[in-house]
Amino acid sequence: MRCWPLLLLFALPVRAAEPTAAQLEHFENKVRPVLVEHCGKCHGEPAKGKEPKGGLRTDSLAALLTGGDNGAAIVPGDVAKGKLLEAIRYKNTDLLMPPKGKLDDAIVKDIEQWIRDGAAWPKEKETTATVSTFDLPKRKKEHWAWQPLAKTDKPLSVDDHLQSKLKEKGLTAVAKADKLVLLRRATFTLTGLPPTPAEIATFEKDTSPKAFENLVDRLLSSPAFGERWGRHWLDLVRYAESRGHEFEPDIANATEYRDYIIRAFNSDVPYDLLLKEHLAGDVLQKPRLDPKTGFNESLVGPGFWHLGEEVHSPVDIRQDQADRLDNRIDVLTKTFLGVTVACARCHDHKFDAISTKDYYSLFALLEASAYRQARPDGWKQNREVARQLAELQHKQFDGLKQSVNTGFDAKTSAWLAKTDLVIDYAKLKPGEWLPDDVTFGDGPRPAGSLSARNGDVVVVEPRTAAVFDPFWAKLKLKDTMPDYGPLGRVPRAGFSIRTPSFVLTKPTLWYLVRGGGMAYSAVSQHTVLAGPLHGEMVKVFKNDDQYRWVGHDLSKLRGLRTHVELSADPATNFAVAMVVQSDTPPPAFVPGTLPAVPTIDLSMYRKAQQELQKQVVWESRQVLSCWDGPTSSGVVLIRGNPRTPGAGVPPRTMEAHGANELKHGRLELAERWCDPVQTPLVTRVIVNRVWHQLFGVGLVASVDNFGLLGELPTHPELLDQLANEFVTDGWSLKRFIRKLMLTEAYQRSSTPKADALKTDPTNSLLHSFRVKRLEGEAIRDAMLAVSGRLDSKMYGPSVPIALTPFLDGRGKPGTSGPIDGAGRRSIYLAVRRNFLNPFLITFDTPIPFSTVGRRQVSNVPAQALTLLNDPFVQGQAEMTAKRLLATPGTTAERVELLYKLSLARSATPKELDTCVEFLKSGELQQWADLVHTVWNVKEFLYIR
Repeated sequence: MRCWPLLLLFALPVRAAEPTAAQLEHFENKVRPVLVEHCGKCHGEPAKGKEPKGGLRTDSLAALLTGGDNGAAIVPGDVAKGKLLEAIRYKNTDLLMPPKGKLDDAIVKDIEQWIRDGAAWPKEKETTATVSTFDLPKRKKEHWAWQPLAKTDKPLSVDDHLQSKLKEKGLTAVAKADKLVLLRRATFTLTGLPPTPAEIATFEKDTSPKAFENLVDRLLSSPAFGERWGRHWLDLVRYAESRGHEFEPDIANATEYRDYIIRAFNSDVPYDLLLKEHLAGDVLQKPRLDPKTGFNESLVGPGFWHLGEEVHSPVDIRQDQADRLDNRIDVLTKTFLGVTVACARCHDHKFDAISTKDYYSLFALLEASAYRQARPDGWKQNREVARQLAELQHKQFDGLKQSVNTGFDAKTSAWLAKTDLVIDYAKLKPGEWLPDDVTFGDGPRPAGSLSARNGDVVVVEPRTAAVFDPFWAKLKLKDTMPDYGPLGRVPRAGFSIRTPSFVLTKPTLWYLVRGGGMAYSAVSQHTVLAGPLHGEMVKVFKNDDQYRWVGHDLSKLRGLRTHVELSADPATNFAVAMVVQSDTPPPAFVPGTLPAVPTIDLSMYRKAQQELQKQVVWESRQVLSCWDGPTSSGVVLIRGNPRTPGAGVPPRTMEAHGANELKHGRLELAERWCDPVQTPLVTRVIVNRVWHQLFGVGLVASVDNFGLLGELPTHPELLDQLANEFVTDGWSLKRFIRKLMLTEAYQRSSTPKADALKTDPTNSLLHSFRVKRLEGEAIRDAMLAVSGRLDSKMYGPSVPIALTPFLDGRGKPGTSGPIDGAGRRSIYLAVRRNFLNPFLITFDTPIPFSTVGRRQVSNVPAQALTLLNDPFVQGQAEMTAKRLLATPGTTAERVELLYKLSLARSATPKELDTCVEFLKSGELQQWADLVHTVWNVKEFLYIR
């Protein structure tokens, strides 16, 4: 039995009296629409002179709690009681609701979760005031978040703003915090790591007035800054490396996005550019390139769209797409706008100035953009080579174009007249040229044009077609993860071209192709192909040096929207001339007779090509990105049901932001969002997020919801001033963080005054600094730093999770990682949705489902038990003990080192005496127990 020198206090969990923002959002998204659609007719507000059926109403929480003739409809927190669940589960034959048919299992589970979590419902007075009518202009006018940024001729400093609010309440702020407290606070804030003894000594010796300013500058320039603040950002975009669900397929190359974010924060990429890269980095005219490697950083930004959950074999593929895009819209608008646009999927927003048309205009934008694995290395260099190659080919062959017959025989012409055309590269429309790289040139190769295969054999093109240029056949992929299932069996990045989107009106697609390759019909943008369904979306065709029709049976998927991605086998002479849909197969293709090829001296051409090949960046990684297609209008799905299309809606900005039609898709949307006059929410939201991370609570506490159900700003004038100054200062996050950390407010003591606690119990006026619990990642990283095990290596593949006997189930990783994660920082541990790290989850690391800008901070016995018993903690405690014993000095000096490593301060005389007394025998186990004890005190887990 072990002895512990210090008392450990365990706090029991206390359930919050008020529902969380996430619970309210779950109700608005998943529960209220069901109650309205499936229950409202019989159990809503009754017509005059009539009573609701069964005496039950479902349009208020009070009514559900009271229930009807059969008793209470729900019992919050208890899914075993209440008649609502009994009815919708369809297990009581005398009580089956809705009477026309059972709800989907997923809907039943959503309602179960709502009740289990306490049946969150917005305050009734808010519901009564806002749900009756949807008057968008009135809502916009009356709510603060939609208003233009307020400007002032005489801006106050941050501290003056805060001081004026304190003065109004008759309060004064506390004094400045102790120097070492500030050192630990700032170091964890900016790097997520504890200060080292050397850093403590240096800071103590620096008595200059700029000591803290110099500290902040040093920490902002540390590579660890990007790892710390990059983790905050990953919470917003629900970062994960697997898709969850049954077999948990990988999200190929997700870690490239993680590394991109770390680099972006360390490089202080302006926030407006970071936003543009996320929305449309794949179509920026001047993307951001790494100055040393030429790596296209902007191309990685759109990868965040594809970090969500996906299933491999959805039965209802239209519903599956609607759910996937709903998650993307939810993450997009919460992250950048701080509003819950996804609540308008089934109906106009119940509270905010957001219409269903706003939602489906965004839906149309996303539907036009496809999933893609792209090649970021050598991006600019290879485009320059492609430009020179085109010039070389034009110079060599333009004057030698031959006359060829591109017509079809009578039977084929008659057949074509009855087909639906998808694309004809001889009659290309604007916006339809959609290769994924430079390998197909700058447009279709015209019929009769001459080209040289590999600088050798001269050929005449018999048809106008998209032709893969064999010049690029040696392109390779390196250090990269293939796509899951059939899509990962052949290299596609750099070898593909796509069609515009269209609706499958016929049972079969027919490709007029030459060479070998693969066609993938991305029906409803479904990309996780494995399991028993949807394998027919992929069609592989073998090499044939002549054009022929290749059929692709998609009869099971008629009526759905798709586009086709055609990938070349680079070892063949691949080309695609036409794609059509048909009810019947085509007649046998009859190739035309080609003219004789003239004799041409290719010696200079071959030499020039060889020189160009030396300039090509042949190998590249793959990154998650988007593949842009022509933007088209969408439709409102009535009550969110993909089977009930309603009115059309063009891609546009939200009505509250002007309802400007977007002719250039995601890029134009990004540009409008980066205009603080058109979209003031963007700047308000990001400065509030930074404030939240620095001070523990945002100026708007509900950082992901600036809507009516969110919190009001405590200092609205300060919020708008900071938003304006952030733009004026070039959208620099580092400079903005620095400005806030150099305020008196950030440097105040965390010990409040008694009178302030009475007047301002929640510390919304910041009379003192808020004590903040460290996140699970920072706690784990601190242990690695104290033990000396921390590996400062950055980037690269994630470390697999250490599998315990309790981590089991379908999709279980085939390899278990080391218990200590190879010493890597927590941001480099694998994030698998079904197998999340138990230590991090215990300390409230969010489950990656949607945007989480404000983590839950619990205080439960499981945390203290984890700090005692987790194998990782025990291993690091023992390693720390060995480190201390290996350090020259007395027992007291070693204890002093432990305190400085763990708590960034010296031990008090009483602590020192107690510890030395406990360590009399000097055994390794006693030292490990002491480390364990220090790591369990609140001072280790909190910054103050």
